[in-house]
Amino acid sequence: MTEIKTDKNYQSRMDNLINIMKNSGFLNNSRVESAIRKTPRHEFVPMSLQEKAYDDMPIPIMNNQTVSQPSVVSRMTEWLDVMEGQKILEIGSGSGWQSAILSYLVGRGKIYSIERHSELVDFAKKNLDKLGINNVKVTLGDGGLGLPKESPFDRIIITAACREIPQSLFEQLSINGLLVAPVGEFTQSLVLIKKTSQGVVEIKNESGYVFVPLLGKFDCEKY
Repeated sequence: MTEIKTDKNYQSRMDNLINIMKNSGFLNNSRVESAIRKTPRHEFVPMSLQEKAYDDMPIPIMNNQTVSQPSVVSRMTEWLDVMEGQKILEIGSGSGWQSAILSYLVGRGKIYSIERHSELVDFAKKNLDKLGINNVKVTLGDGGLGLPKESPFDRIIITAACREIPQSLFEQLSINGLLVAPVGEFTQSLVLIKKTSQGVVEIKNESGYVFVPLLGKFDCEKY
């Protein structure tokens, strides 16, 4: 594969990807579009696969994980309705690409990202560091348990399939906070949930997604 080297080459591929996502209805928000444009995906994939960085498809990385499909990242990011200054918990750091997009949207806010695999923790940190992103903290741990000491969070995003959303994560979500996750065993529905003073309310539900399974105490593969 040929490494993407020139800004012109990268920008052209990015423009094409943005158009694909817009035409398919997966990208509708100008702030999310700006965040994606400012977060070059080729910096977050293995060098051998950089040529595919701007295809609308997941890209395999180490430990049988993937960099999620751009249209799916766009959908989840738009549903989260991220605002300046918020504190966000991400379950599943992967390569750090989703974290980087969120970091742009929160500005002075903070992203806490949990990753199960130590190799991916190092990979994500390296990718974020080389772009000078300093409002993301990547931690090795069991994402299903969250980060109680840093809670509550304004937003929570789960980037791996879970049969049920762990109760521990609802407990760490602030009142009026939003949580987005793929829920299901073999194929998943993407769900958006809001926590209110009266309990949790499902806001959106869209079927037809396939994610790698959540690992740890709430490992989807255990069921």
